[in-house]
Amino acid sequence: MAKKMSWKECVDQGIITEGIPDNERLKQMLSMANIRLEFWDKKVSDKFIALKVEAYYDIIKELVFAHMYKGGFNCTNHLCLISYIKKQIPNFDFECDKIDELRQLRNEISYRGFTVKKDYLNRNEPEFKAIIERLKKEI
Repeated sequence: MAKKMSWKECVDQGIITEGIPDNERLKQMLSMANIRLEFWDKKVSDKFIALKVEAYYDIIKELVFAHMYKGGFNCTNHLCLISYIKKQIPNFDFECDKIDELRQLRNEISYRGFTVKKDYLNRNEPEFKAIIERLKKEI
């Protein structure tokens, strides 16, 4: 399991860089997040639960990237995405921990074929949706 990275580590290592705001990329990422959300906003058979969990991570990741592009930042790893959003949105620590948990689970699914139980999705889906809504408001 990868450790968390601080904002300072991310900037010092050149993983997060600052440039100029990129509204075109912001719009593209927001559009893709909305398309994924529309596609996955339905009940799915148990055999597709892992894919839906993966999709929630992708949606959140795309919204964080959109937020970064709005502010003129870029990032080259997922750990620093979480550091970025934690620094930018006040009182978002619990949500950042949930995003990191989702990131780790998504890696287990993508790289190890991990399966996810329906109970996990049922317990966590309301939080994933709340994170998505908060990120959209912040953009």
